[in-house]
Amino acid sequence: AGSVAESPLLSYLQGEFDRVAKAQRALFLHQVQQLQPPQEFVLDMRHLATLWKLDKDHDGSVTFEELLEFSEFANERRQFFGSLDFERKLRAQCVMDMWDTIREERGEEAFADWVIRLVVQGERFSTFPSSPNTNFMSRDAVMTLYELLQQFQVSSHIDQQGFLDMLQQIGEHMNLMSLHDEQLDDVVPVQVVHRWIRQLVHAYANLFRDLGLEPPKSAEAPAPP
Repeated sequence: AGSVAESPLLSYLQGEFDRVAKAQRALFLHQVQQLQPPQEFVLDMRHLATLWKLDKDHDGSVTFEELLEFSEFANERRQFFGSLDFERKLRAQCVMDMWDTIREERGEEAFADWVIRLVVQGERFSTFPSSPNTNFMSRDAVMTLYELLQQFQVSSHIDQQGFLDMLQQIGEHMNLMSLHDEQLDDVVPVQVVHRWIRQLVHAYANLFRDLGLEPPKSAEAPAPP
């Protein structure tokens, strides 16, 4: 019981953050996924809703203050739920919190913006002479997105190269790029990825409604066991 900030866990978290951050002020996704939670906690740092909760200001990176605030949240939930099946219950709570955002169209837009920031990991967008008004993101960022989407079973429908090809074909159909331009072989228009994420999260939100999973009020209510 009690606050994380007033327990030995604080120095453990600070040590873990410093180990991974290497003097940076904030962690990007690949660094967040290197964090080792305390032994009694099991956290899936590839779970989108958990990452959404962790990155409180949704700028695509995680500060120590955000890590500490998430730890206080998880500690409080653990005291409420108990240790039995805690990881699943915490994930469910994070999904409910995320739902409060994506249930509205503006929230879908905000969520797509955040996913882009999360997967580019501080990398600047590129532009090319053949498409001067289009921002592009790298193949690496697209592959990071693909890995994040494993929880939606995307890999059972399409492999990594197929995913990249699909997004590039959409880009050509939207007149944002040419598939014949070799300079663009390893990039995808940001606008295409943003639109695709919005469609995915919109379908996810609709599935919530269709299955009757929409919570009656704010996600502040405890997730069901």
